[in-house]
Formats: sequence, C-alpha cells, structure tokens
Amino acid sequence: MFGLITGSGFYDIPDLVDRSVISVDTPFGGPVPVTTGRWRDRPVCFLPRHGSDHSIPPHAINYRANIAALKAAGATDVLATAVSGSMNPAMAPGALVLISDVLNFTSGREATFFDGTARPVVAGDPAPRPVVHTDMSDPYDATLRDLVRRAAIDEGVELADGAVYCTADGPRFETPAEIRMMAQLGGDLVGMTGYPEVVLAVEAGLRYASIGVVSNLAAGISPEPLSADDIMALISDVTDPLHRLIGRTVERSGEAA
Repeated sequence: MFGLITGSGFYDIPDLVDRSVISVDTPFGGPVPVTTGRWRDRPVCFLPRHGSDHSIPPHAINYRANIAALKAAGATDVLATAVSGSMNPAMAPGALVLISDVLNFTSGREATFFDGTARPVVAGDPAPRPVVHTDMSDPYDATLRDLVRRAAIDEGVELADGAVYCTADGPRFETPAEIRMMAQLGGDLVGMTGYPEVVLAVEAGLRYASIGVVSNLAAGISPEPLSADDIMALISDVTDPLHRLIGRTVERSGEAA
C-alpha cells in the first residue's frame, strides 16, 4: 500500500474514495489517526504530519509514531511533501523539487526506533534488537524517485530533480548566517520536518521519497522578511500540479513493486 505524508497547506485528499479513519496505537505513542481509502483505484493511507488542523509544530511532531502507524496500516512505500525555503537560485518559489539527500541541524528529536529498548516498530516484528546501525546511502529510495519523475512527465508537471534538504528545528525561520552555513555545506532547500522522518522510514523498512515544495527564498536571500501568510498563499498556487503529480505517482505505484 502507498502511504502519503503531507505538510503545511495540504491536509486532505479530496479525490480519496471509500475513506475511513483508523486510530493506530504504536509502541512510540498514539493513537495516530490514519485515513485509508482508494485514489485512482489504488489503496492508500494518509496522514498530515501537523494534524488536520495544523496544530502540531514541527519540533513536537511524533515522527516515530507517525511512521510506525503508517507501517501498521499496511504501507510499504511512503511519498511525502516538504514545504521548503530555497538556498538555490535555480529552485525559485513555486518550484517542485525531488529531494535526494538530507542534512540534519535539529537537536533533541527522537530520531531512531533502535534506542536500546528493543521495542518493535509494529506488533509482530520479528525479534527486535535494541541496537541497529542502518545504512543511509540511499535515504530517498531510487525506485520511488524514478516513479515520481515519470509521473511528472506523464502529467506535464515541471519537477527539478535532486536537492539536498536541510532540516532545522523551527518553529522560527532560520537566520541569514544559518542559511549561509547550510548553503556552504551543500544545502539546496531548508525546512523543519524532513528529519527524522526520512531516516525513520528507512529504519522501518519503508521505501521513502519526498517532494520539496519551494514556498520562499530563505532568509538573507529573500529581499523581503519571511511571512507565513505569503508562504501559505504561494502554496495554494501549486496545489493543483502537486495534487496531479502525487495522484499520477499513486496510479503508477504498482510499478514500484
């Protein structure tokens, strides 16, 4: 089953049919409300990471419970959206970007399932071990990324391919000096939710991909102060192409097996 995680500005899938909401308890907290249904005749499960009313700030999201809940609901693949600021002049506001790697600048987040407790990610996991070192050479799954690329071609949606996503704690925006540091280290996009979500998905054995939605130029690059209202207005402008891109990816999801 295809799992979807959406960020700021994207709280529902209007075309989802046969929908129901299940409450999933996990070893890492809950219950987590997960919406299941069918989109373009494919089964999907879905959750907005900030909650349906955007009440959960990025540093307070229970990333472990979210990933565990999607896996318990039957997801094998996860496609996420990531509203982002841009440090790369080639990735202007309004661009959709297929993320390829991640840099972490957060602190204090629960960033692993393997914390020494030997808790299973979901009930029935075979012989959970307290310590596991997971390879992160390909955090954003190559097969899913290729699926998204082909869906973009099908839909005529412009999609930049390849970006390093930097994760900051938030909920404040970053300072110009922080942005200069991230850019010097190879960052293209900056947001507040990509980590630890991606590494937890890999630890859980889920194939994960993420589409960056560029909402603004980052601090020190933008000629104007950053405004949450301006960001949300721009997000509304890209809702249609993003919705078509994700829908076509879901439709093609049988090819990702």
